[in-house]
Amino acid sequence: MTANQTKILKFGVNFGLLTGFVVVLYTIITVALGLLYDKSITKAFIGLLALVIPISFTIASFKKQNDNSLSISEALGVGIITALVASVLIIIFTYLLSNFIIDDYWEVSAANSRIALQQQFPEITEDQLNAKVISQLELSWITYPLILLFNAAIGFITSFITGMVLKTKETFR
Repeated sequence: MTANQTKILKFGVNFGLLTGFVVVLYTIITVALGLLYDKSITKAFIGLLALVIPISFTIASFKKQNDNSLSISEALGVGIITALVASVLIIIFTYLLSNFIIDDYWEVSAANSRIALQQQFPEITEDQLNAKVISQLELSWITYPLILLFNAAIGFITSFITGMVLKTKETFR
């Protein structure tokens, strides 16, 4: 591994831990405010910003530490590593939150989904409703890989855009 690759990895891991902490802190605040189960656009947008802003900041910091030099591949490396490390922290916290801290998390989520389904589809039968809720409870494990995939995709997109904005002229090394 070259010195630059080590630097990319170090930046990604360090800032990934910080980014994961920011998202965990945001989640703790939503729990404290009673907004954990809220599905508003505002809450989702703030959560997205809690991931995008630190990734962009990480790339900008990397450029500054790298003699004001940045390639798109470096930006992608730093950003994606940041997003993946943050994802691991977020997944661990989500697992602890949904299985130990809030014992009935999945049941309350299912009850909220039941209400939303009844409002969205008033003609739905009780059997269909029960089947959907049971299916949601059985598939709750899919949340964890989806967090990883979503954050990796956001990390890639953010890194690419930030890399395009902050890149310096490519030099042959």
